[in-house]
Amino acid sequence: MRIVPIVIIVGAIILAIAMIVISAIRPLSTLELVLWQVVSLALGIYGSYRFGQNAARDAARDVVRPHARSATRHLVALWSSLYRLSRRVEDYRAVSEDHRLELIQAVIEEQIPVGSSAIEDWRDIVAEDIDEILEAAAQRRRAEQDGNPN
Repeated sequence: MRIVPIVIIVGAIILAIAMIVISAIRPLSTLELVLWQVVSLALGIYGSYRFGQNAARDAARDVVRPHARSATRHLVALWSSLYRLSRRVEDYRAVSEDHRLELIQAVIEEQIPVGSSAIEDWRDIVAEDIDEILEAAAQRRRAEQDGNPN
């Protein structure tokens, strides 16, 4: 998709050069001149528009990237906290008959998919960065589990 605007602009330039060459060979009618200019102008404007769209999209991605990385790190930390809390509640439920623990567990389990959904939303924008952060978090989690028998 990035090549399309360049091809269109190059096409407009080639069309303008062709118009100059043809007008050097023979005189062009007013209608021919107008058509050449309208087509050349339309191609140039459309190519510039597409080129501008790509540039704006890249600029927006560069502006959003640091915020996405930061938000994902926070989400991963919250996600990890919820999993640890869930494990602790499960441990307490094994030794306690308190039914309030079931309610707490249900609330925790409802929050975990929300975090997953938020991470997927950020992945839609800057997938490579999010995958990098999630991989780093997974490596830290594996290292913690290797060092901690629980």
